[in-house]
Amino acid sequence: MIAAAPAVKLMEEVGRELTIDRETETKLLAVAKQPTKDVLVMIQDTGMHPEEVFRIRIENISWTRRLIFNPSGKTRAARRHVPISERMLDLLMVRCAGKKEGWLFPSPRSNSGHLTTVAKQFREARRKASLPATLVLYCARHTFGTAAYEATGNLAMVLNVMGHADVRTAMRYQHPALDSVREAIDQRNLRHKPGHNQLSVQ
Repeated sequence: MIAAAPAVKLMEEVGRELTIDRETETKLLAVAKQPTKDVLVMIQDTGMHPEEVFRIRIENISWTRRLIFNPSGKTRAARRHVPISERMLDLLMVRCAGKKEGWLFPSPRSNSGHLTTVAKQFREARRKASLPATLVLYCARHTFGTAAYEATGNLAMVLNVMGHADVRTAMRYQHPALDSVREAIDQRNLRHKPGHNQLSVQ
């Protein structure tokens, strides 16, 4: 019997800093095999966890509302609807052609009946695209969080779509681009550049 619980100091979590920009995405999609290509697009366009994408069932797709319902997860917030982008709609129509129910990514070799990983395919695509090993499939989820927040400025909405119950968790997915900061500094430097026209102070 332990009289008192020992104090254990956990190592600080190191977040995934990389997001997938357009150039990186183009390189990956050019060499990735299926189903990795579709999985990558869906994570980037919905913010879903990879395992949530693997568990998508066709009957949970609302074609008229262009939403996918995720019925399960670690928290109550994980039960949510996520939007279907234009390019996702195209790939979903191909994958669901002639089917009204069942797994979107079926796998007869898996005990669950659906795909559970594309890690090997993703690593191969990353190698062919000459991208760093620090770039993992999960970075696509960070890409969605960053892009959605930059476009809307609505953290609560992004939190709901990504299935976060805690704002602090959601903020770990924010990697705002520094373009606006760079542009501000360039404008300041331009104003102070010798010969630049400035309003005279009377």
